[in-house]
Amino acid sequence: MRTFVVGECSDENMFDLWDPDASTETEFEMVVARALSCVYPSYVCVMFSGSFRYDDRIYHPDMALIAKDFSHWFIVEVELVTHSFENHVLPQVRSFQYGEALPDCVSSLVKTNLMNAQQAETFVSVVPRTVAVVANKWNSDWYVGLSALQIQLLAISVFRSSSGQEAVELNGRLETFAAHLGFGKYVAVDRSLVFPKDLPLPDGQVQINDPAGSLATWIIKRNGQFAWLVKATGTPDLPDESLIQLIRTVDGGLSLRRPNHRSRF
Repeated sequence: MRTFVVGECSDENMFDLWDPDASTETEFEMVVARALSCVYPSYVCVMFSGSFRYDDRIYHPDMALIAKDFSHWFIVEVELVTHSFENHVLPQVRSFQYGEALPDCVSSLVKTNLMNAQQAETFVSVVPRTVAVVANKWNSDWYVGLSALQIQLLAISVFRSSSGQEAVELNGRLETFAAHLGFGKYVAVDRSLVFPKDLPLPDGQVQINDPAGSLATWIIKRNGQFAWLVKATGTPDLPDESLIQLIRTVDGGLSLRRPNHRSRF
């Protein structure tokens, strides 16, 4: 039996591990939503049932964990370890990781009241997402199999005291692989990218990969309204007035992308 004590030694402060097999998946989902909201306060945890198509099949996740600055998000699948990993878990998470997001992903996000339809369309299309599985027990085989797909695993255990108080243990931690930093516009006459002044990068020189994958030095400077990114040498190979997305990867690297639709975020 696993037990922990909080504060003074008394029955009310002693928490015993609740049988992880006793809860239904729906009950466990509610525990997961409360735990993620508490442990990750810079995110909003919402129910999310948008569709993803992969290998001519359609799958729906359980929830999403959305960064409050809308720079990235996690698609969360809640699972009981009694489910088949090969036949149930893997087909779903592959779909969320590699599949096509269908239009109801937008409507599902709109229902959260975090964004309007145009913003949700942009969010689904261009904002980096990561897939995570939250299980009711830690499973090393699941961890290895999911890691091979760059999918993360968390495990949540529930403890309860004799007075009915509940405590939750979280095993594992979510990591961000990429983050959206903002949209800018290329102004050919100035050979510059113009971003909002609150772009989360300091003034000075930075190394950025252009859309073709070439690394170059850019200089960031600000005036009262905008942040300007000017290439240190040469002229950027970008169409005038083109919309540019700036992405930061997990290793701190910066990349420019050209979204394939008109973004409104």
